[in-house]
Parts: sequence; structure tokens; C-alpha cells
Amino acid sequence: MKQKVFFILISVILTGCQKTIKSGELVEIDISKSYPKKEIHLQDVADIEYIPLETTDDILLGQISIISYISDNYIVVYDYMQAKVFVFNRDGTIASHFSHKGQGDKEYSYIMDLVFDEKNEEIFVMDNPSTHRIQVYSLNGEFIRSLKYADDLRISVFNFDDETLLVYDENGLMQNEYREVPYMFMSKKDGSIVSELDIRLSVRYASSKMMSVEVNGQTGIAPFNIRLSNNRFYGRDFVIADMSSDTIYRLTKTKELTPMLVRTPSVHSSDPRTVWVVELVTDRFIFISKATLDFELVRKTQQVSMLSFCHEFETGEISDMKFVNDDYPSGRDYTNAIDTPSKNVAVGLIQLPTLKSAYEEKKLKGELEKLVATLDEEDNPVVMIVKFK
Repeated sequence: MKQKVFFILISVILTGCQKTIKSGELVEIDISKSYPKKEIHLQDVADIEYIPLETTDDILLGQISIISYISDNYIVVYDYMQAKVFVFNRDGTIASHFSHKGQGDKEYSYIMDLVFDEKNEEIFVMDNPSTHRIQVYSLNGEFIRSLKYADDLRISVFNFDDETLLVYDENGLMQNEYREVPYMFMSKKDGSIVSELDIRLSVRYASSKMMSVEVNGQTGIAPFNIRLSNNRFYGRDFVIADMSSDTIYRLTKTKELTPMLVRTPSVHSSDPRTVWVVELVTDRFIFISKATLDFELVRKTQQVSMLSFCHEFETGEISDMKFVNDDYPSGRDYTNAIDTPSKNVAVGLIQLPTLKSAYEEKKLKGELEKLVATLDEEDNPVVMIVKFK
């Protein structure tokens, strides 16, 4: 029987405070418990801004468009399918856009990820992992240089400071052939590794697994991916929540690494593994989701066992908290996974067909309702910026 490879992407968009147990100064959270439900109106704890992105014949974003950066000056978005980069001004008007998709030395196969260095006005495009390179462009899309990195790395990158990128390596996880120190700092000038972050994980787990699958009567092998992210921006600092670790850390720009939370039971105590991931961090809240790496269940049901909860730093309360947006009660389309210079900011990109449908069903209110009334279904998405008080 012919073997074919079918790529099945199981995307987990985890949404989402009893008292915590304190061990010394470090807060310990029992993720095996169920916590009481709690509902908070977003408008009571945050200010919300909606920004429509400019639409023209050549400024059209597809359904798989991702915000990478937002500041008081710019909103940077890339379109995965079109392999295009869009730099918008803060008011949503276009500043520049480009696509260098191709096989040349100054091009990229597609955009795996994107980092924007506003101070140096440089855009770092993660190319196909097989190329082991990051292409660097100017604000207007002019090629500047190529960063070549080691063949034994498979990385995701984050803008750390003026000279370095924070790198997370996931090479060899599915084969249990991984490095125990996965976090490193890479030079923005030449792609060399200049130092390592002092987090050593002797045992690491993969969020993907190759499994047999049958489609239309044909059997093949496919990677089942329970899509989880290890890190979150916290203003200029980072929150590192590696799913293979029992500790969540805060990393400052001075490279100070401080434990924030510790989990119980240990990630190593169950099979299949129950891992955690940080979804949102503010001065007041940290939203955490847990997922079970049960790939057999994913293959059979295309569902993932998951639960979300929130820890409130000041009170120590833990609950199954849900934010309700009075402007758009059915939607939670924001995250603070993106790079933003300010703390307590979460950002989302809401597609117009979704908003127009909600508008026609009279599910929108306030400023969002007024805005959507002026837009066309084929217009570019609306950026939602949530500034927590």
C-alpha cells in the first residue's frame, strides 16, 4: 500500500481563579484541581481600542494573518499564505509592505515567524527551517543581511535586546534527541550563539507526534500537533513557561531569571503528560491552560483534553475565570504572545467576515458596533488592543 504523508494541524486555542499554597515566597498551584467559575466584564478591568487596518487593492490580508508587533508607532503583521509583510502606522494606515518569496539568497521560502526591531528598524524573517537562516530586511523591505545558524537547531525567536534574539530550540524532541539547555541568545549581526539561558531541562516532551492515519481509504503517517507556546511577552520582559518544566519564570532585560510559579503535581508524574502553558499575563492576572499530550485521543476525536484557570497575584485566588467583552460577548480574540513594549497589553486581530456576521445578528455593541457599520466584509481585519488597568 502506498504510503503518503498527510499533514494534520490540530490547533489548540486555549482560552480563559480557591487559594494558593505558598512554599516560602514561591506560589504553588495544584493544576489537578477544578476551580470555581468566575466572570469579569472586560470593560471593568481594561480599556479597549479597535483599529481598522487600511484596505487597498494591494493591501489585502488573508485569513492566516498574524500580528507580530505593536507599539505607539507601528503595527506589524505578516500573511502566512501570501508570504507578505505589512507595516502599518499606529492608526492603521499602511507604512510599507513587501514580499520576497523565492529561492534566492535575498529571499525566503515562506515566513515561519517574524521579529521587528523598531529601534534599529530591522525586520527578521524566519525562513523555512531547512534553510537554517533568518533574513533581515529594512522597514521598507530592502535586504540587509542573512543570519545563518547551526544545522542542529530548529528554533523559534523573540526580540530580546538591541544586540540579541532570544532563541528556543526544539530540534529532536520527537526523537528524544534534544539539548538540555533549550534557551539561548543569538547575535543579530551574524546568527552566532553568544550565551545560554540558565534553564536546564534533563527531560523534555514534544507537542507533536508522528502517527498513522487513514484518509479516503489510504494509510499514511502524519504529524499530530497539539499547538502550545512556551513563552509570553510581559512588556520588555518575558514569561517563560516551558511545558517540560514545573516552574514558570520571569526573564528581565538584564537576564535576571526569577521563578514566578511552581506547579503540582509534576509534569513528569503522569502518562500521558499533562503540561501547562501561559496564555495571558498582566500585573494582576496570569492565565494558565493545561493540556494532556494524549495523541491517541487527538487522532481518534481530533479533540484535546484541556482546562484553563487564572491566578490573581494580589489575592492569591485561583478560578476558572472568563472575561466578557460587552462590545463582542461571543469573542475572545486577543493574546499577549506578541511583542509589545508596554506591560498589561493584549492584542487581537479580528477578521471582518466574523465581525460583519456578528453585526448582522446584532451581537455587537458600543464603539465596535459603530466601527463595523462603516466597514465592508472584504476589508482588512480590525486590531483589538486591550490595556489592562
